[in-house]
Amino acid sequence: MKLRFILLVLLLPLATTLASAQKTQKIDTTYFDQDWEETSKTGSAFYRVTEHIRNGKMHVVTNYFNSGKIEMTGSYLSFSPEIKDGEFIWYYESGNKKSQINYQRGMVVMVKYWNESGQETGAPESPKLDKQPEFPGGMSQVYKYIAENFKYPPGLIPRPKGKIIIRFVIDKDGSTTDVFAAELVHPLLDAEAVRLVKAMPKWEPGMLNGKAVRVYYILPISMQ
Repeated sequence: MKLRFILLVLLLPLATTLASAQKTQKIDTTYFDQDWEETSKTGSAFYRVTEHIRNGKMHVVTNYFNSGKIEMTGSYLSFSPEIKDGEFIWYYESGNKKSQINYQRGMVVMVKYWNESGQETGAPESPKLDKQPEFPGGMSQVYKYIAENFKYPPGLIPRPKGKIIIRFVIDKDGSTTDVFAAELVHPLLDAEAVRLVKAMPKWEPGMLNGKAVRVYYILPISMQ
């Protein structure tokens, strides 16, 4: 009985230490202005709380409006390169859902959008821009890039025909992100189209009021 009591006394501090270590994971707070550029607390419109868990192998992010209401929740496997994983949800300041994107190790697997009234909608329209995003050399070069780099899966006979619709965002630095196939032809072809768009050379970003902005884009790719 004594031995059991001694073991219990020895194990309790260990369990307490482990629980304490889990609770004291590193937490960072970062402030952003209206354009999501990092700034000081006094000049901020949003702030982000990042909790680094699993010994830094997972980063759980919650963005807040300055009112304290949640703007976005999600988790990253890595910030550089950026690898999102799991469910990301964005909110209107009213608290209603704005959009949801599910990722699997950086790959978009599901997308939904809602208006401020809570009704599910299609992808939001980009605002009227001063300058539309542009691929180097124009759209003819987009399709040339796809034609030259598309790796057709061997043995896929007869060849499936149709049109793959790729939706993505051209980010402020011209990179493509949140790429997914909205209309499908064949799993192998859809995945290859997504791979190509994710690997595209950078675009010249869209401009609004003299600043680069994120722009939603739709690219149809025909399979003949």
